[in-house]
Amino acid sequence: MSGAAWAPAVLCAALGLLLGSLPDRAGWGVALAFAAMWVATTGAMAIAPSFAAWVCAHAAHSSAACWIAALATAGAQYAPERGRARSARWFALAAGVCVAAAASPCAAAASPWAPAGVALALPARWLASRGAGVALKVAASWLLAVALLSLVLSARPALPGDVPDHLE
Repeated sequence: MSGAAWAPAVLCAALGLLLGSLPDRAGWGVALAFAAMWVATTGAMAIAPSFAAWVCAHAAHSSAACWIAALATAGAQYAPERGRARSARWFALAAGVCVAAAASPCAAAASPWAPAGVALALPARWLASRGAGVALKVAASWLLAVALLSLVLSARPALPGDVPDHLE
């Protein structure tokens, strides 16, 4: 699997951790916002050829958008509870768009299982209810590091040692 396929998976995992740390009522609303935006964006790409063409023209940027959204979503784990609940809806909407765009037919490496990462909300909610919320912050730190490294490494130019000799 290429790095482009990991971006939506890490984003959904970060959203799952964020969902687990939210109160029940807010968590359901955020999960529904993610699902609605994912379905709406996928439907718009299927129905409107001009929107699908626009997404395909900008497919190279969908991976970077997913990494940036993953950074913001994982970083929200460190926000105060009130700010976390407010911003989670916006992160869910952004995640829905990014995951749908990354799974478009013209994407470099579509990953159909990426939205399953949102299921991390279940064990995250269990940990948060048991008072082990620090485990969610540790997992969010790991996702922050992965997203930041992937974003930086994907933005730098290929060096001669990084490219196999037969492609030069």
